[in-house]
Amino acid sequence: MVVGTLYVLGVLDGDPADVTFRARRILEEVALVVADHVDSARHLLAQLGVPTPLAAAGSSGSPVVTLGEGDVALLTGAWSLAPSGAEERLVREAIARGHPVVPVPGPALPVTALVLAGLPADSFLYLGELPAPGAARHELLGSLALERRTIVVVASAPDLADALLVLGELPGERPLVAVAVSNGAADVVWRGVAARAPDLMQDWPARERYVLVVGGAREQVSRWDEDRLRSQVRARLALGLGVKEVSRQLAAESGWPRRAIYRLAVDITRLLPGKPS
Repeated sequence: MVVGTLYVLGVLDGDPADVTFRARRILEEVALVVADHVDSARHLLAQLGVPTPLAAAGSSGSPVVTLGEGDVALLTGAWSLAPSGAEERLVREAIARGHPVVPVPGPALPVTALVLAGLPADSFLYLGELPAPGAARHELLGSLALERRTIVVVASAPDLADALLVLGELPGERPLVAVAVSNGAADVVWRGVAARAPDLMQDWPARERYVLVVGGAREQVSRWDEDRLRSQVRARLALGLGVKEVSRQLAAESGWPRRAIYRLAVDITRLLPGKPS
């Protein structure tokens, strides 16, 4: 029995200019090319003039069966640090069956975005795409409030607004850098403070996906208990500060998400003397 090798190749948005000489040679020599996004992979192979057969990463049996007959190339996108979903399952199955898995260097946009952002990259937290809106996303936000490492998130265009709202709620004046691909090259599309990004994103160039790089908490902040938070909200409202300014200030000090403080401030404002109930 032939013990085929599974090669894992990363290519940026199917751009043939990002395919190295080594990667092209492998694509020409393997028995099968596998990809999660088959249409994009087919277009890439056609541009390269590579006639190797192509199959979907989730095809039942065929990629692993082929490994028993020859080598296979798994073509992955550059939007993640490692294969995921059907690609990840294929890698795990190949390992379980004793097939060598060989990564072939290629672009990784999260790492490229870290370089372009200029934020600390000695230690960072890569989240990929955020969970769907709901309890899981809310729980994740709570766990990030005191995170001191740089945070890297991938957001598709339909999810961008909500992802920016989530990241903008992190306490403190967090820097945020948005990176996207234009004409085959990664470039910074916006640089500023995370809390202001949701209001300014309408001016960003339209892209299918973005990598969002957010600075970690600058100093360790202990989360206040709710009684202390309520007391401070009342005190600052009494000074004449608006709800938005109160939530901005206290998010930087209290360890609470800005949106939670905003809702609390609105509720307290309604109960103040002279305000309609």
